[in-house]
Formats: sequence, structure tokens, C-alpha cells
Amino acid sequence: MYSLVYILGFILAATVHTEKFSYYERSFSYALYVSTYAAIGAIAGGRLGYVLCYEPVYYFNHLSEIVQLYRGGMSFYGGLFGLVLAVYFVDREGFWHNLDHIAILACIVLPFGRLANFWNGELWGTPTDVSWGMIFAGADNQIRHPVQLYEAVLEGPLLYLAVSAIRFYLGRTERFSDLTGLTATLFAYFYGIFRFSAEFFREPDRVVGYVFINFTLGHLLSAILSVVAAVVFCQRFLSQNSNLTLAA
Repeated sequence: MYSLVYILGFILAATVHTEKFSYYERSFSYALYVSTYAAIGAIAGGRLGYVLCYEPVYYFNHLSEIVQLYRGGMSFYGGLFGLVLAVYFVDREGFWHNLDHIAILACIVLPFGRLANFWNGELWGTPTDVSWGMIFAGADNQIRHPVQLYEAVLEGPLLYLAVSAIRFYLGRTERFSDLTGLTATLFAYFYGIFRFSAEFFREPDRVVGYVFINFTLGHLLSAILSVVAAVVFCQRFLSQNSNLTLAA
């Protein structure tokens, strides 16, 4: 079922167009071209990210299993890194335009991924006594947070609202000469924050566990993503505002 989410993302990226991101609409063949390489980058990056960050020793001794995707083992952050690299090398000129388009579509696709996790009974939450807690067949008999549902809301509707609201506000200020890339940057920033928050309710990966006190590898990667997004925002947009202020 999880593979269907990847297929959904690919189809949306190749066929869904919005007036807002007209650059991506230059032609269907162009959209298909970018989407194909983005999908390859996401799958390759997701797999290699899992191999290198979660079970490097095991896969070093079982190299043939790295390409066995049907056995599971994908990293979101690895997939994100692979996708960004692929989009950059496919069309450097349209890099930020394409990332803006993909970021909006990701707010649609990611919740389905979390619902697939919930359906499969994987990536469950930590033990809890809340009334809406659940027992997952693949875990144990403890009542746990349905964290997959939390993430489905955080990484979909709330993420889209946060990105859209900030982008709308900054666009109304008319202080920036070019907002290209803002949607993708805001997406990365808020995704990191929302994922960091959800990690407190998520059972740590069994092969890694907690990396520091009650912080997981997911916490670390989420924090890095938000910091990188903040740096990009400062470099790309605040510098514009500074130049406009000096010019005025």
C-alpha cells in the first residue's frame, strides 16, 4: 500500500497544474520529465538514507539487499535529499519553481503516506493512557498513541495552512522582489518543526533507539531541516528586503 503513495505523488506531480506555478506548466512532457527524475531521486535517496542512517553495518555485510526495496526500509529525509538533488540537476534554472510546485503537492501526498503507515500498523506511537490510544498488532499489548494520524494532520492540512498563510502575508508586504522558492523553504521549515513535535509521541526506531536522552534520530534530522530552511530563507529573502531598504 505504501508504494501506492509514491505512485500517487508521481501522478500528481506530472499531471496537476496550478496557475500559481505556471513555470511548471511549460508542457506535459516537461512535467513528466521532472517528475520522473524526482521520483527516482526520492526512491534512491530514501533507500540509501535508511541504509546509511539506520542499519549501515547490516547492509555493509549484505550489499545485495540494498536494492531489495520490497523488504522495506525507507527514510523520508533521505528521500527528500535525493529528490532535491534530482530536481536541481534536471533543470537548475527552474529549480526553485519546481520545488515550490512539488512542496504544495507534498502536502497532499504525505498524509496518505501516514495513513498507509496506520493501515499497515507500523511506526506506532509511544505508550499512553489517553482515551483515544490504540493497540497495534505489530507492537505489543500496550495502548499507544496513534501518532501516524497525528502526523497525517500535521504534515498535510496544518502544514499547508502554515505555508500558505506566511507566503500570503509576505506577498502582501510587497517587500520582496522575487518570492520564487519561498513555498519550498517554508515547507521545509514547518515540516521540520511539526515532525520534531510528533517525534515525542513516536516510538523510536528499534535499530537506533534514542540518540540523546529522549531525543531520536528523527528529532535530529528534523532540527537540521528547519535550521537549513531558516538559513536559506535569510540568504534568499531577507537579503532581498535589505537591498530594497537600502535602495529606498
